[in-house]
Amino acid sequence: MNIYAWIGLAGILILTLIPLLIKKNRTKEEIRKAIIIVVIVLAIIMAVTLFNVDYLLAFLVGVVAMVLFDKKTYTKKRLLIYGAVVLLLGTASYLIFRDNPDYVLNHLKENTETTSLFVTENGEELISYQADVVRPLASTVKILIAVEYAMQVEEGILTPYQPVSIDDLNLYYYENTDGGAHEAWLDALEDEDRIRDNQVALHDVAKGMITYSSNANTDYLIHILGINKINDRAQSLQLTSHEDVYPIVSALLLPQYLKNRGIKEEDLAAELEKMPMEMYKDIAEDLSNQLKEGTLSIEENEFDASFDVQRVWSDRLTGASANDYGKLLAILANDELPKTANDLVRDLLEWPMEINEANQERFVHLGAKGGSTAFVLNDAMYAEDHDENRIELVLLNDELNPWQQMLLSHNLNSFESQMLGSESYRLKVKQELSE
Repeated sequence: MNIYAWIGLAGILILTLIPLLIKKNRTKEEIRKAIIIVVIVLAIIMAVTLFNVDYLLAFLVGVVAMVLFDKKTYTKKRLLIYGAVVLLLGTASYLIFRDNPDYVLNHLKENTETTSLFVTENGEELISYQADVVRPLASTVKILIAVEYAMQVEEGILTPYQPVSIDDLNLYYYENTDGGAHEAWLDALEDEDRIRDNQVALHDVAKGMITYSSNANTDYLIHILGINKINDRAQSLQLTSHEDVYPIVSALLLPQYLKNRGIKEEDLAAELEKMPMEMYKDIAEDLSNQLKEGTLSIEENEFDASFDVQRVWSDRLTGASANDYGKLLAILANDELPKTANDLVRDLLEWPMEINEANQERFVHLGAKGGSTAFVLNDAMYAEDHDENRIELVLLNDELNPWQQMLLSHNLNSFESQMLGSESYRLKVKQELSE
């Protein structure tokens, strides 16, 4: 939960308990109400912090519980009012949250300055919409890191099953910054009995980077692969617009780095924004090296960055064009890397084939890696059906507000399903984006 959620729940508790300080208010009914509210608030906190339940969902369930436990609810007048409210909210929710692939299409049309779409079909470019514009990749950049990992295995520099200490990975784990991805990955490995003597296989680390999008695993791999080698790989693959890769996690420590040098909280975003990009990257790399060497402990830092600071971090993530990643996907989908390397990358990216049996009925190959921040929602995917038809699709969205982020996330799957499965829909999108 963020600071605002804690403040809100604390406010509910305070407003509930303060009236009980006055003796005349301490009736059995008021005490009963207070106990119910305190229990519900504590249940919300436990659901979010212990069981990773979405805060908004937990809060809404808590509100409903408060209404149901209120005796006044069960009068005829209130039942009619609540029934009408539920009907209105239900209708509005259906209209807003139903699967609607055209929401993504309309967002593309209405936000030409902040969106890109690149689609190829059987090797032929079908859609190139703002596809040469460089935008923040977020976790989509992990495809390139996966390729460099696979190539170093191909070249005999690394082996997929060499052991990696979980303690070494945790040096880069910044709590509450990855949506629980790193912990979810470790839990899955433990359930599959894949942890031995607190060590995991290097290939499992790479899978955690792709399937679960662990940023800790990503920064670990950046170190063992070498930043220069990753960036050289982008050039050798002719990803001409690709910006240099640098550590993801340590960049989140830059606000604290500036605080330690006397910059005030309210000035952090402005200071970060005016910092030259090369300096920004150099400091992030230096902080990451300190994490690796143990001279800096990430556990001593608590993530509490403001929305403005998070925006600067998001804007300054490694960028590339949709065209670049369409080219990279085509290399993988056409098996243009050496066989061992290509097979390894497919194994990493084709997690959708493993988690959804329906995908196995539709596709021979389906690989994907998304990327998101509070302001970015990206996806890059390739697919091949049983008739050997191939599609590569790259979607980049930047400068999103919370409402756009929520609705795009909700409708992204239906949009991609239509794009992969319906030729008429692909042509519709091509037509509307070319108008």
